[in-house]
Amino acid sequence: MMKTPMKVLSASALLALSLSGCVEQDATLQLKGGVLATTGEGEVACVLPSDYESVVVFSSNGFIAGQEFAEFGQPLVGDEYVPGSQNAFNLGVAFLNRLPDSRNVGATGGGGSGGFEGLYLDQNAITVTGARVNVPSDLNSFAGVGSVDFPEARRDFSALVESGGGSVVMTVPLIAGSSEYDVLEEFVASSGASQITFVFTMQLVGETLAGNEVTSNIYQYPVTICPSCDAGTTGVCVVAE
Repeated sequence: MMKTPMKVLSASALLALSLSGCVEQDATLQLKGGVLATTGEGEVACVLPSDYESVVVFSSNGFIAGQEFAEFGQPLVGDEYVPGSQNAFNLGVAFLNRLPDSRNVGATGGGGSGGFEGLYLDQNAITVTGARVNVPSDLNSFAGVGSVDFPEARRDFSALVESGGGSVVMTVPLIAGSSEYDVLEEFVASSGASQITFVFTMQLVGETLAGNEVTSNIYQYPVTICPSCDAGTTGVCVVAE
């Protein structure tokens, strides 16, 4: 059972919670987060949606129960956990390439190159090379205790997103390891609160095959950290009805 908090701090920026699922419609690389994988009743494997448009189940905010988190990590399905996942907290994300296929832009012919001889590669495909994760001070200022010192972190990975609506769905760590989690847990302890809700931000970075730098919109995801709680850490999966 989760212990009842005696004192709770929350950032004024949590007014943004209701906006956490919003996506900037003019972003070349659209990012939405809080994506949940699903599994059937009695199954132990969960599956992420296959593409951006298939995402229908979301988590609007996260919760980390410190005692449970240290022992088991982030739950997947019920009481199933991934070995070695202690102090790693993942966020499901989906991202979409809104650029048109460069092989067909202004095309007057055919043959796969869009009428431009030798243009066989889609220059508007995007290679996403990673994500920037932060707990920015302007969104996480707490009366009487200031803001947490969480340096911007880089999550490196590689994902090719085809143009014209190509998409990828995957999980990316918001918290990657004990050192990052300890910064947040120690801030909660020093504040005198039983739990604090931090607003994380994530932004994808990459470049087109033409070499142009691309960044996604910035996604906000609130995560409450309760070091003394022993159950309730938000998982990455839900049981589909």
